[in-house]
Amino acid sequence: MKKIYIIGIGGAGTSALAVVYAKQGYDVSGVDVGDGFYHGVLNDHGIIVFDKYDTAHITDDIELVVHTAAVQRDNVEILAAQKRNIPVKTYAEAISVLSQSMRTIAVCGTHGKTTTTALTTYALSGADVKLTAIVGSPISAWHGGAYVSGSDIFVVEADEYLNKLALYQPYDVILTSVDYDHPDFFENVEAYHAVFCDFVARVPQDGLLIACGDDVHVQTVAQCCVQARVVFYGENSTNDCVITKRITSEKGQIITINFEQKEYEIVTQLFGMHNAKNVTAAWLMSFLRTNDALHTAQGIAEFSGTSRRFERRGEYNDALLVDDYAHHPEEILATIRAAREVFVHKKLIVAFHPHTFTRTEALLPEFATALSFADHVIVLDIYSSAREIKGNITAMHVVEAINDIAPSKAQHLPTIIELSEWMQKNLSDKDVFITMGAGDIWKVYDMIQ
Repeated sequence: MKKIYIIGIGGAGTSALAVVYAKQGYDVSGVDVGDGFYHGVLNDHGIIVFDKYDTAHITDDIELVVHTAAVQRDNVEILAAQKRNIPVKTYAEAISVLSQSMRTIAVCGTHGKTTTTALTTYALSGADVKLTAIVGSPISAWHGGAYVSGSDIFVVEADEYLNKLALYQPYDVILTSVDYDHPDFFENVEAYHAVFCDFVARVPQDGLLIACGDDVHVQTVAQCCVQARVVFYGENSTNDCVITKRITSEKGQIITINFEQKEYEIVTQLFGMHNAKNVTAAWLMSFLRTNDALHTAQGIAEFSGTSRRFERRGEYNDALLVDDYAHHPEEILATIRAAREVFVHKKLIVAFHPHTFTRTEALLPEFATALSFADHVIVLDIYSSAREIKGNITAMHVVEAINDIAPSKAQHLPTIIELSEWMQKNLSDKDVFITMGAGDIWKVYDMIQ
């Protein structure tokens, strides 16, 4: 059995890639020094995970080493692999190799990538398409972020950070949104837009670009797609595929869309207009590739969501608990709006864990505006992540900016431990409590059990 070793195997993408390799018959192991969020997924698939770097892990029988972008090239395990002449690839390079033998549907954009990738997989599977998929969050039915039923199609969540898009080989593309992000890498808006333009320009003549026409930046980027067919979707009547109606309940929503002068109904367990758009994009791509409106919609109806995307976490002191990955102002606002639709008569409390100093500083006014739509906001100290360890901004800057808009609405609690203590003292049956952020704020739910 061929062996593959992954440095940083506990990431969203790398853990899913590891599962794909395992299902393809490889002996997979790796190292992770992170928060352990994906260790259970990896253990379920018999994948060994070490908790510290050690050159002894790199044995001569390993045929490939893959590492995350967060791992530096002078990492001791990378150096050990190079010394043994073992091929070393980044995660994005490994994805590129994996996609070469399959027709690749790449889901990209600032927001909604994970959910839309999963929805597209469910839709195609509903129409009995054999495929492989990699999604950046665990899905309970898959026991991870990977799905393997065949090798005809490869559905992948394509991340723009560090311009990993340059390495992917798209055949079809879904473009959900383009909002400036990752200021630690992209110097300005123009540089950020350029990577999407370069990406969609590579979609071949017989490929598809499914793009959200409600987003003016998406419209601009879509102009770079000069070879393939472009289909716009959204709620604006100028789109090719238009969301005409939504009926919302605590079980989800029924979405009515109009496409090519025909009306279709799609049932989903997901909430909010942002997810109605994600559903529409996934259905549209799948329908245009299978011509099977019914079974693609049935596949979508079966999807209950991914981890940390408006994920119900039960109740505490009779308050409803929800966890969400939202870490950009537009995502925060979309999640708050969805919560307002579903929990109409509840007080909405948001605990926000800012993610990276550069993003928090660059988008501070937008963060403050989005968070001010909650009834009460708790801001934790900024989660530095592997990208940066310090910056020019603190959580108190976020609190002050929110309170400048809505006086006394926000407060600062430095740690997750202090947040758990606050929850135990303050939550009641009148509340919906939502944790938001790309860091480890989700750990608070383990502290209050």
